[in-house]
Order: sequence, then structure tokens, then C-alpha cells
Amino acid sequence: MRVIVGIMGWVGTILLASAGCSAPAEPSERTVARVTADSPERFERLWETAGDALRGYYFRLDRQDRLEGVITTYPETSAHFFEFWRPQPEPAYAWAESNLHTIQRQATITLKPAAAGAYDLDVRVERMRYNLEERQIDNSAGALRMFSAEAPTMSGRMDSPSATGTWIPLGRDKLMEERLLNLILRRYDRAAARTQPAS
Repeated sequence: MRVIVGIMGWVGTILLASAGCSAPAEPSERTVARVTADSPERFERLWETAGDALRGYYFRLDRQDRLEGVITTYPETSAHFFEFWRPQPEPAYAWAESNLHTIQRQATITLKPAAAGAYDLDVRVERMRYNLEERQIDNSAGALRMFSAEAPTMSGRMDSPSATGTWIPLGRDKLMEERLLNLILRRYDRAAARTQPAS
């Protein structure tokens, strides 16, 4: 009887823990805000603030095209649980996913002219999961070769893992988009307030 009670307790604990770990729905709307930048100096401040916010999330900047108003980053591997100094993925599902798989995120920020002296600040973060083709392991010695080119893949290829690895698109990370957008807006507002003359 005690064994059954213990099993039921473990099952209940697992069900409660997994209740908050469901995959979030794919976002349908853009993560965008209208920002006033009515002079070249304010646009430059907004541009620099966007780049600083991306660096704050450990993204490395790739394309920085002021003419087109586009900043892109290199794909960045998401933080694991022991990397406490890096922002952790949210919600619980994304955190668990990043600790069980190799997940990368890539950010794109777009500044499009909207009205006189205003821009639409659009933030987009894409998620990707690393995928390796399974290896044929037929004995215990073969398990030692499973991450090398000496073990054939399930399709019979003798390629190295780096040659067979692919990235599977997982969709957008809405929560990270919102966090980045809010960080840019807060920092930009503070910088604008500092440069305003005292009344």
C-alpha cells in the first residue's frame, strides 16, 4: 500500500511540474512600437540603444545597415541552467528546451519611417534547434565512435557530424522580443531625458 501511495505522489509531482511546461502558441502579431526620433542625433541614439540592448542579451551584431534601418545578429546558443550570468530563456518550456537541446536564437531589429519624425521599431527573434542524423550503433565499441565519421549514419553516409548537422526552425520567441523591445524603449527614454535642457 505504501508503494502505491509513493508512486501516486511521484506521479502527482511530475504532473504539477509539467503543467507550466507546455509549448507557447506561435505568435501571430509583430512586436513593434512607434518611437519618436525627430533629428539625426535622436535617430543615432535610438540606433545605438538598440545595438546595446542586443549586446546586453549576449548577441553579436552582424549586419548594421542604417540606410535600410536593419540590425541583425549572429545566431547565439541559448543559456543553460549553469550560465547564471546570462539571461535565461522564458517561459519554463523554453528553459527546459534550451537545457535538453542545442537551441540558438537570432535577432533582427528594423527601424522603418512611420510618420514625420517617428519610426516603427520592430523586434523579431527566431529560434532554431540543432539536429544530427542518428548513427548506426551495433555494438558497445560502436558507441565510442557515435560522434565521429567512423560510425555510419542511418542513411549509410560516413560524414562527420558537422557535415550532417542541420538547424530546424522553431518559430519566434515572443517573450524575448518583448523583453528586448521594452529594454530598448526604457534605455532610449532615459537617454532622451538626460539630454533635455532643464526648464
